[in-house]
Amino acid sequence: MATYGWAGKILRVNLTTGSTSAEDSSKYQDYIGGMGMGYRIMYEEVPLTTKAYDEASKFVMGVGPLTATGVPCSGRMNISLLSSWSKGYSIIDAHMGGHIGPQLKYAGYDAVIVEGKAASPVYIKIDDATVTIEDASDLWGKGTFEANKLLTEKVGRTFETAVIGPAGENLVNYSTLNTSFGNSAGAGIGAVMGSKNLKGFAIRGTGSVKIADPAKLLELNEYMLKDLIGANNNHNVPAVPQSWAEYSAVSGKNRWSGAPGRTWAKAEGGAIDMGEQPCGDINKIAYRTLKGVFDFGDVASNYIIKQGGCTSCPIRCYTQYDMDPLADYDLPTKVSNTCMPILYGQTFYLDGIKDFKYEGDAKMVINGASAHAMDEYGVWCNYGNIYREFAWLFTSGKYKEVLSEEEYYSLPWDWEKAGDPRWAVEIIRRIAYKEGELSTLGEGTIAVMEKWKLGKEWLDMDNPLNTNISYNGYPKHHGPDEAGQVSMLFNVMYNRDCMIHQLTDITNSGAPYEVSKATMEGFFGEGCWDKPKAWTPMNRNKAKLAKWAFNGKQFHDSATVCNWMWPMTQSPSKARNYVGDLELDANFMTAVTGKTYTKDELDFASERISQMLRVMTAISFNIHYGDTSLRDTHDAIPNWVFDKEPDFKAFEEGTTKLDRADMELAKDYFYEEMGWDKATGIPTRATLEKFGLGDMADDLAARGILPQ
Repeated sequence: MATYGWAGKILRVNLTTGSTSAEDSSKYQDYIGGMGMGYRIMYEEVPLTTKAYDEASKFVMGVGPLTATGVPCSGRMNISLLSSWSKGYSIIDAHMGGHIGPQLKYAGYDAVIVEGKAASPVYIKIDDATVTIEDASDLWGKGTFEANKLLTEKVGRTFETAVIGPAGENLVNYSTLNTSFGNSAGAGIGAVMGSKNLKGFAIRGTGSVKIADPAKLLELNEYMLKDLIGANNNHNVPAVPQSWAEYSAVSGKNRWSGAPGRTWAKAEGGAIDMGEQPCGDINKIAYRTLKGVFDFGDVASNYIIKQGGCTSCPIRCYTQYDMDPLADYDLPTKVSNTCMPILYGQTFYLDGIKDFKYEGDAKMVINGASAHAMDEYGVWCNYGNIYREFAWLFTSGKYKEVLSEEEYYSLPWDWEKAGDPRWAVEIIRRIAYKEGELSTLGEGTIAVMEKWKLGKEWLDMDNPLNTNISYNGYPKHHGPDEAGQVSMLFNVMYNRDCMIHQLTDITNSGAPYEVSKATMEGFFGEGCWDKPKAWTPMNRNKAKLAKWAFNGKQFHDSATVCNWMWPMTQSPSKARNYVGDLELDANFMTAVTGKTYTKDELDFASERISQMLRVMTAISFNIHYGDTSLRDTHDAIPNWVFDKEPDFKAFEEGTTKLDRADMELAKDYFYEEMGWDKATGIPTRATLEKFGLGDMADDLAARGILPQ
C-alpha cells in the first residue's frame, strides 16, 4: 500500500552494538512527523531521569510529511533531545535547515533514532538503504568546515554532510551540529553527539517522495508563490518604496530589503541589481530578502556574493559574503549566516569597534569573523545569551571575582582595544575548548548563575543585557515587546527559547497597523491585536491567538516547514486586502498525504504535540525539583518584564512593560484554552485522553501530579 508524504520508515542506529535496523513509521502519523514523532519516541524510550550525556540517552532526527515534496520553505529537520543546560533538563529541540533533511527523506526515512555510544569516533553514513557506522578518528578534533570538507571528499559530493566541532567533542553544553553551508542545529545537540563519540552524518538519498495529488500540489504552490508569500519572516511590504506597492515599511526597515540600486556587488560575473520584486512575479521572490542590508545597511552590498537558502525555498535568507578585510588577519573571508551569530559578535568588544574598508562596515566584518568562528568551533549562543553574559561579566565588574589575574591577563586585550576580529575568535575558541573560567559561558545561563553565585535577582534585573524571559535559562525570542501578553505566554512554554515567529512576522512586517489589525481580528476576533507599545488588558481572543501561535509552531517543526516563513497569515497582494490564508497548511497536507485535513483537524493534531511537551516538562520538574505545579515554577516571569521603564505604567502608550495581575489572568485564560488545570498549569486527564494520551495521564497520576 503506497505511503504518501511520509517515507514510511524509521532508521535506528545503535552505536554501542554497531547495529542498524529499519522500523515502520506509520504508527507515528498521528504525531505528524519531526517534533511530534521525536517527542513520542523519546517519551516511550528515554526515561526523564536520564541525563543528556548518559549512554542511555538518545536523540531523534526527524523530518515531516511536507519535507522533500516541493512544498515551498520545507527544507527543515527537527532534532529532539534531552537538555543538558536548561532548568528541568527536559525535552528540547534543535532545528536545522539546508539540504540534509530532504536527503534523509529521499533515502527513505522519516527519522533516525541514535542510541548507545561508540567506543571511538565514528560517523553515520546513510546511502539509501545501506547504512554503516564508519571510522571518524581522522575527523575528530577538526572544526566543522574542515571536517565537512574532508567527509565530503571521502563519501563524494552527492552526499550531504553535517558534523560537530570541538565544542561538541568537549561536551560544551552550548554546542551545535553544522553543515558546511552554515546551517546549524543548536540547543546542545553537538555535545549529546560528542558524548556518543559521533562526529556527524553523511546522507545521500536517490529515491523520491510519493505525492497523493501532484496536480493539486502544483496548484497550491503557484497560489502560494503568486498571492501569499512575502520576504523572510513573511514580511509583506517592501522596506523601500516600489512602483507596484501601495505601502512600504512604516519604519523603513524590514526583511523585504531588496530594492532597485541594492546589489550583490561580489556576484560572479558582476554585480546584480535587485530591482523591483512585484507581488505575483515568482521569478523575483529570491531578490526580496536582502538580509545583509537589513542587518548592516547599504554598506553590506559591497561584500555580498549572493543569497543562499534551503531546499524548496525561494526566499534565500542566507546571505553569502566575501569579507576580504578578514584576510589581513589570516581569517576566512567567506561567511554565510542568517541569524544570531551574524548579529552579536560586536558585543565582545567593550571598547567599541572601528571601520575596515568602507564607512560603517565595522559591525559587519566583526560579526562575520564571529559567525564563522561560532560555526567552525560548533558553539551555540542560546539566542545571544553568550554574548550578553560576556558583556555583563566585564561591564558589571564581576570578572574581578570570577577570573584569576592569570586568566584575565592571558586574554589578548590589545586585540579587543584595536577592534581586531581575532579577539572574538579567541573568546569563542576558549569556550569551545573549555579553557579557563570564562568558558563557563558555554555551559549555560543556569550554570553561570550557580558557579558564579548569582541569585534569582540576577534574572530579575532591568538591564539591556538581561532578556531572560523565565527562570529556566533562556532569553526571550520575539517576546512581550512585540505582541504583549500573547508572546509572553508562548515564550515561557518551552525548555529553550521558543523560536516562534508567527507574530513577529506580522508585528515587524512593515504593513500599517490598521491593515494588520484587520487581518488578525478577522482571523481571531476583536481585541486580539494591539498597536505596538499600546497594550490593552488581557482578553479571551488574545488567549486564542496565543494558542494558535503555540500549536502552530509544533506543526511547523513536525511537518517540517520553516516557521520563519510559515504560516501565510498576511499577503503582499492588494487585491486580497493583504489577508493571507490559514487553510493553506491543511490543504498542503491533504494534497501531499492523501489524508483529508481540515484546519481544525490539523490544529488538533498539532495541539497533541503541545500536550506531550507540557507533560514531559511537568514530569521533569517533578523529578528534579519535586514540583507539583508548573504555574509558579516553570511559567514564572522575571520582575524586569513588569518593572522596566519605570516612568510608565502598564497599558500606557509608549511602553512594552506588562502588568503582574494581568499576566496571571493571561495564564488563566491560556490554560483554559489548552485544557490545563488553572492552579498548576498541568493538563487534566480529560484533556490528555481527548488527544489519545491516556498513558501520559496515568504517568502523571502515578507521580501524584495529575490535577484532581
